[in-house]
Amino acid sequence: MTRNFWEQWLHIWCWVAIGFGVVFSAAGVPALDGGAGAFYRLVSLGSLSAGDFDAPGMRLSVALVGAVMLGWGLCLLAVFRACGADPALWRGLGWGVIGWWAVDSALSVLNGVPVNAVTNTVLLVAYLVPAVKLGFFNRETVSRSLA
Repeated sequence: MTRNFWEQWLHIWCWVAIGFGVVFSAAGVPALDGGAGAFYRLVSLGSLSAGDFDAPGMRLSVALVGAVMLGWGLCLLAVFRACGADPALWRGLGWGVIGWWAVDSALSVLNGVPVNAVTNTVLLVAYLVPAVKLGFFNRETVSRSLA
């Protein structure tokens, strides 16, 4: 597959992060929490749903996580639009993606929601595939790394 294909994959990945951010941010409004509720129901194998957002602080926490993910996705999209798929820059950003995956997945498992770690791993792999194909982690670009 061509470099353009992998760059477009990375571009779509940014939009997926934005989409997740929108879905989780919407949970801050009871009438709009269906998407986040469905996600929680899925990853908790039915033990959590949008009704659990009514617990003190839960709705706010989910909405704030969504806002952070939305901001993260918008920042990554802005970087992509400004710099394209520059290997040194995206390698540094990749360490951020890996850091998110490690912390979020470990906390998911520790809190009894291992399926969320699986969905995190799908997102991580969806980032790493174009990252490897675009040379973000090869020896030549590592020596020029900003990270």
